[in-house]
Amino acid sequence: MFFFTSDTHFYNQEDLIFDFRHFKSAKAFDKFVIKIWNKQAKKDDTIFVIGDFVDCDGEGYDGWKRALSYVKKIKAQVVLIMGNNEDRVVKYYFDNDYNKFREYCLRLGFKDVQKEMTVSFNGQEFFLTHKPINYKKGVFNLFGHMHRAGGLYKPFGINVGCDLNHFWLYSEKDIQFLMDMKEKYWDKDKNLNMKID
Repeated sequence: MFFFTSDTHFYNQEDLIFDFRHFKSAKAFDKFVIKIWNKQAKKDDTIFVIGDFVDCDGEGYDGWKRALSYVKKIKAQVVLIMGNNEDRVVKYYFDNDYNKFREYCLRLGFKDVQKEMTVSFNGQEFFLTHKPINYKKGVFNLFGHMHRAGGLYKPFGINVGCDLNHFWLYSEKDIQFLMDMKEKYWDKDKNLNMKID
């Protein structure tokens, strides 16, 4: 089974404040999230983290190394889609070489690392991209980056940010439910498609 999430920003104390994550420490948050992921997703399952697994503000911060090593604690296979924070890790610590970063992550235990990708389940195709601005037309998009700010729904897809699901993973069933809600209700609700002059 496939599971989806984004924007964990593991090993980052500031994100607890920024996202109103009510944990005493980043360590407590990280432990909680990994515990519920391991409860949801089993060894043969795949978790797609659609960007910002780590946090990186620039040079001189090595918390991203600790965060990436968490993959060893996760039972399921993890596929990382590059987010803006992973892009900064590549820029500052891997000589702007995405392939070096990808190889590093594979050695740690990630199943794969991709900039963007398409997956299919239940006869439906999904485009995974971190920033919603990079959505793909004609395909249902799963994205992150906005945390809570942009909400769950966009006409082109769903925000799978961890803060919108109380840090639980979105399962295939969850995604199908949200797609059904989008099609039956949200796309037809004029109040959700407000245009600001």
